[in-house]
Amino acid sequence: MTEIIAAALPPTAALAAFAMALAIVFALVGALVSAGRGRVARFVAQGLELVAIAVPSFWIGLILLSAFAFAIPLFPSTGADGFASLVLPALTLSLPLAGVLGQILRERLDETLEQPHTLTARTRGAGTARIRVRHGLRHSVIPALTVSGAIVGSLLVGTTVIETLFSRPGVGRVLLNAVMSKDAPVIMGVVIFSAIVFLLVNTVVDLLSLIVDPRTRAQSGVVGSW
Repeated sequence: MTEIIAAALPPTAALAAFAMALAIVFALVGALVSAGRGRVARFVAQGLELVAIAVPSFWIGLILLSAFAFAIPLFPSTGADGFASLVLPALTLSLPLAGVLGQILRERLDETLEQPHTLTARTRGAGTARIRVRHGLRHSVIPALTVSGAIVGSLLVGTTVIETLFSRPGVGRVLLNAVMSKDAPVIMGVVIFSAIVFLLVNTVVDLLSLIVDPRTRAQSGVVGSW
């Protein structure tokens, strides 16, 4: 059981890491571009986020396959050979995650841009980009970071549909095959492994929260240790 999960872990870990990185980049760019920009920018951003969240991931994957593997053969449609085979599955997995993170980050950033410390920085002549990145983003990232921890913890075993659609090896395929064959030990092993990963990732996220926002250090009573 352990050997089976260990052999399937590398391709799933690569897919999850790349998808999460893309989701964070998309969410950050969308939030920074649309936050505090008026109703039109907010409406467009919200519309794209809702579409990304509402459309099933296998539909997104089928659209990407039809466009960039069949109509325009830029990327392979199946397999796990090299970086090119990772692009379409990672995009498929990242778009719904980016929609969720983007909503959280933009709403928090809108609130932060109206806070007194941000207004003070603006009156002192700070540029828009500096205000958004240095003052706004740092105080807005904690909720998105917390959600990211929960997402990463579930990604390693939440890739079953994507790995099946793109015929990739991985933990998701192992779990699917175990369910189909009623292999209880493997199913239990994947569930326990998922729980361990979830705990580890959320512990790391809590530590990062202490570093990013000093206020959480004071609330947790660990100011003296930093």
